[in-house]
Amino acid sequence: MISTESTGGITPVINYTPQAIDEYIVVVNLPEDWETVHYYIINENEIDGIPNRKIDCSNAQEFSLRTAIYEMSAAEADILKTHEKVECVELNPDKYPQPVDNDANRFNKLVAFNKPIVPANILGNASTVHTNGVRSNWSMLNVGDPSSEPYQGEGINTVDTVDRDLEYVVTGSNVDAVIIDSGVSVLHPEFLKSDGTTRVRDVILDGPMLVDPAAFSGYTGSVTIDGVNIGTRAQEARARSWWSTTSIRSSAFQSLGTISVDSRYTRIHAHSKNGTNAMTNGHGTACASQIGGKSFGLAFECNLWGIRISFGSGFIASSTALNVCTIWHQAKKIASSDPDPTLINNSYGSTNETANNSGTTYYHTYRGSNTTYTGNGSNINPPSGSGGLRNHKYFTYYSGTSPTYTAYPDPGQYMYPASTTSSAAENAIAAGCIVAASAGNRNMKISDKDDVDFNNKYYAHHSGYGGFDYTNQVGGVQKGFSGDHEQGKGTIRVGAMDCAVEPSDEKQGATAYSMRKVCYSSNGPMVDIFAPGEMTMAAGYASGENYARSDDSNYYDRWFNGTSAATPNACSVLALYLGLNRSADQSAARAWLTGTACKTNLLSDPYPGVNDTGYWSLDYNSSTDAASLNRSYNFRGNGNLRGAPNRVLFNPYESGTATEYTLTGPLNVTGSLNITT
Repeated sequence: MISTESTGGITPVINYTPQAIDEYIVVVNLPEDWETVHYYIINENEIDGIPNRKIDCSNAQEFSLRTAIYEMSAAEADILKTHEKVECVELNPDKYPQPVDNDANRFNKLVAFNKPIVPANILGNASTVHTNGVRSNWSMLNVGDPSSEPYQGEGINTVDTVDRDLEYVVTGSNVDAVIIDSGVSVLHPEFLKSDGTTRVRDVILDGPMLVDPAAFSGYTGSVTIDGVNIGTRAQEARARSWWSTTSIRSSAFQSLGTISVDSRYTRIHAHSKNGTNAMTNGHGTACASQIGGKSFGLAFECNLWGIRISFGSGFIASSTALNVCTIWHQAKKIASSDPDPTLINNSYGSTNETANNSGTTYYHTYRGSNTTYTGNGSNINPPSGSGGLRNHKYFTYYSGTSPTYTAYPDPGQYMYPASTTSSAAENAIAAGCIVAASAGNRNMKISDKDDVDFNNKYYAHHSGYGGFDYTNQVGGVQKGFSGDHEQGKGTIRVGAMDCAVEPSDEKQGATAYSMRKVCYSSNGPMVDIFAPGEMTMAAGYASGENYARSDDSNYYDRWFNGTSAATPNACSVLALYLGLNRSADQSAARAWLTGTACKTNLLSDPYPGVNDTGYWSLDYNSSTDAASLNRSYNFRGNGNLRGAPNRVLFNPYESGTATEYTLTGPLNVTGSLNITT
């Protein structure tokens, strides 16, 4: 309790509870005030506007006329702010740098933020318009204010495009964002600087020369991709050898360890859709654009790096790619006392599936009890007794004449352990990389060690209770830790938020217009955060080349879905943080993402109880699941968080939005699969 006295009489009693101690910088009004206020602070007293205990001064800042740094609680800082000779009290900017609001317009014009009205890939008329030559990613607008229209609230069922500009504070500059994926285009307009040069590099082929240029003296040359000269680069053979042959490295880098790189790994393979072993999948290009693209990413000045891995006819394993990042980040720390942070986006994973052949008996352990289920051959109706093994991914929408359902395929999925990839992710984290991964499109619950479903097992060979897989435990790149499965360990795991909201009729007990998990997104306690992931806009290249660009009609944009999209959208915000907090480790980045860079309790969770009917996927029921008008519903059980923290991505660095104009259009959904009961 503090009681203070002033010339105006007795002030009200101020009660406070001691809080965590942080460093605060105190600025007094005039230079001649400093000695007086400093004396008050560092001694016990009962002076109005001064904490009544002795405060330690951690830095007297002898160079300064009227500032010093002290160790105090937030409550004590609030008291000190009221003193008549104190101008301000702030967290020490050396340790807690605050962004400066420069009110810079991102596009300097209104642009289109395209967003489908309902979450269906079959939307024939989803808006893909340009406004002033640009269509952007609705995630960028959403994360600035996740609770705003048209992402929550009345009118969401008719708004499919919003015209705005964005104001920004930071740009992600001097952060290395690595996309481990299917390759990244170097020539897509999303990645070109104002001078026409590309921002995209490959870690394997370009990373060594960045950190160890002496090893490439006489080993460089001009590189052409798709007929376009992209400048001078390291010779490919020399770059591949740098990873495997320590003798060609400079002495400082010879003890970092080695990795063998397949000779077929070339710049054509990593960057182009034309030529020998070229790219066949645009997934990685889409991810890169949502992290740092000029139209689709928040970190539009970050350094974009790619590593093409084995899906889509690649030659590098995901574990190898992560090991490359570990060595590269350690090399950067040798080469520089202030290396650029390394942020790794992993929008992939390995999946197993529980079976459901009609009439076949399947063995599993559910919440401590050995049990069985008999397959019914249906992807729509889970077999009786299957517990959480057969979660499907269905939702309904209104076709204009009747409720219609659609699904993402392959129900009953769970993560494959893939321990080598998990170990490689753990190594990258320990080296100082920031590692994020998609939580998966399995509608799988990912449990922590204390969860009731943590030890659920599936016996894949139908031979009784022999060999088994855990069906609710995290594995692969999504894991990234050893020991106990505890929240806040390992890889940052990102779930997907829907582009639709809960309907106004509240038939499933979910608050009207609340945002929701998309029906296919993994869930459960080990998911860290949810980010926009359904029908987001991204760059199209090698596949998904659907909508011609306004700035170059030879290149395209596309809709991009899944936790694969949610993760780069989260990484775009993480890149902004790392630009201001260059020495942050995985723990600090996760704490910031799940604290400052999120909004809580905005997602619906229709059936949250572990014993609720509807906690797991249920059969279609027209009374609760049928959509009407221009609404959509998840089948019961497919929108639940199942213990996941109720967090959605938020960009605290956006300083506002410019004037808003909204375009509306009629809903014209097409579909052919009508629900029958």
